[in-house]
Amino acid sequence: MRIYNVKSDTSVITGEYPFHKKLKEELLPLLENCPDHQDKKTNVQATMTEWQWQEDNPRVKRLQECALAEVRSHPLFRQIEFRFNTPLKVVFKEFWGNIYKKGDYTRVHDHFGLDSSFAFVYFLKTKWYHPPFTFSESGKKIKQKEGTYLIFPGYLKHHVLKNRFDETRITLSGNLIIKQS
Repeated sequence: MRIYNVKSDTSVITGEYPFHKKLKEELLPLLENCPDHQDKKTNVQATMTEWQWQEDNPRVKRLQECALAEVRSHPLFRQIEFRFNTPLKVVFKEFWGNIYKKGDYTRVHDHFGLDSSFAFVYFLKTKWYHPPFTFSESGKKIKQKEGTYLIFPGYLKHHVLKNRFDETRITLSGNLIIKQS
């Protein structure tokens, strides 16, 4: 895990998921031929799965547990917990897949209005030349590497430029919310 600032007052978490190979082997066949369940009616102008995709899959659950543990170590989570003066928990509200084919992209947006405390992105399949995940306000680009994840406060605006390549770029994403225990 690595925590670093994308703005002077805002940090994000990046890290490598140790069970990437098995997760990729299982999920790629499901995602590469997945129909577009959102019909490009979201900020993601790419093929998307259902909002609660694979929520009962043990390998997906393991990835989610890793992400939840990381969020609990984020300074913003600790600040919120301190402010409430009570133990809090963090849970996935939604979890979906994004399949970027040639010409696909994601518009500038944030997850704040979606009641999302944190947003999560996992790079399941990507190449060094694919368009990077970019924080729109700061212009900070995230070097994507298969098997890595990114967790950030939901209020940060972000986007992905148009994929100009034939090779698909596939990510898993989620919205995480904080609740009282």
